[in-house]
Amino acid sequence: MGWVKGSIVSYFSDKTSLNAVMGIIRRAIKSYGVKPGEIRDIIGLKILNPGLNVPRKTREEKARPLLEFTEKLEKGEKSG
Repeated sequence: MGWVKGSIVSYFSDKTSLNAVMGIIRRAIKSYGVKPGEIRDIIGLKILNPGLNVPRKTREEKARPLLEFTEKLEKGEKSG
């Protein structure tokens, strides 16, 4: 899951696009059995991480679409 964590941090730092991170998250869930809740936990921890050189407000704003995306994936997983 290190590659998922790294891609989220990279996205928060504007080094990776939202679409790329969403693809990585989708692949982690569909191909590697990672649960959407685990992804949300990672996102939450990265928001709170004081070691990142990205303002917390920016991390919170950038996390919003990722959290919404994982919620949609989880709903699709439960219905399908």
